[in-house]
Amino acid sequence: MRIRQMVAPDLNRGFLEALSALSEVNLTFEEAVPVFQRRLNSGLHTYVAEQDGTIVGTASVFIEQKFLHSGGLVGHIEDVAVDPQRHGQGIGRELVQYLIQHCRNLGCYKILLQCTQELMPFYEREGFRKWVNNMRMDLVATTVSVSSSESA
Repeated sequence: MRIRQMVAPDLNRGFLEALSALSEVNLTFEEAVPVFQRRLNSGLHTYVAEQDGTIVGTASVFIEQKFLHSGGLVGHIEDVAVDPQRHGQGIGRELVQYLIQHCRNLGCYKILLQCTQELMPFYEREGFRKWVNNMRMDLVATTVSVSSSESA
């Protein structure tokens, strides 16, 4: 298995299926390409675990520069997902450890992630600890339109 930064063709090589382990994706390849491009342009990087030419897991990270800690960097890990047929093979662990090292290499002073209560033991084994409570507000979902110039 190899972990690497995602490229657009991965959207059609198992990425969307692996990501759907978290929640319903509801995007075709054609719809997902401009989303991928906007995420990349905004500094949100997605990594994939590839096995035999198929994407079997994914995780994303973005780096936030704070005013606190003399302008220090904070890594935010998001959307860690593994193809359900491949659970228990250590793919999620390898993805998380890869992103932890990535954040270390960039000089981040901390890494944040959110997870469900059921996943806390997994992340605790990877070195994370419960920290503060999170709050959430669900807003009415809207579709983001993309102009033809953005999708080129």
